[in-house]
Amino acid sequence: MIHIKYRLKNSKIHGVGLFANENIKKGSLVYSTSPLLDVNISKDKFKSLDDKEKQEIRWWGFWDAPNNVWHVDFDVSKFINHSFNGNLTQDKNNKDAYLATSRNIKLGEELTQNYLEFESMEDLKKRGIKIK
Repeated sequence: MIHIKYRLKNSKIHGVGLFANENIKKGSLVYSTSPLLDVNISKDKFKSLDDKEKQEIRWWGFWDAPNNVWHVDFDVSKFINHSFNGNLTQDKNNKDAYLATSRNIKLGEELTQNYLEFESMEDLKKRGIKIK
């Protein structure tokens, strides 16, 4: 669930991006999990899906190794694009996903996260993300 004012628009990074529609101070909560908007899919359930469904889950979700599930968000957080210098970071004090700003963010700035916080370099390559 997104906790800030935002807008979606074309991204210079990739496709559509999530942009701040307000100034946001460093350390502010931007996203937290929602029991209604977040889905965890077991390995067995994932295996039972058809190839198109698996493809959608791989594209929009990620493998959550600590919890042994595929995780998919059904809110606009899926438009947070990758950056090695992301302005959002996972708060390590929370077991569930909890993104906070790593610095002050200005109105109109794209919100990004370093996907290496929850995926491997190989996962990034599979997504087509250019590696430095």
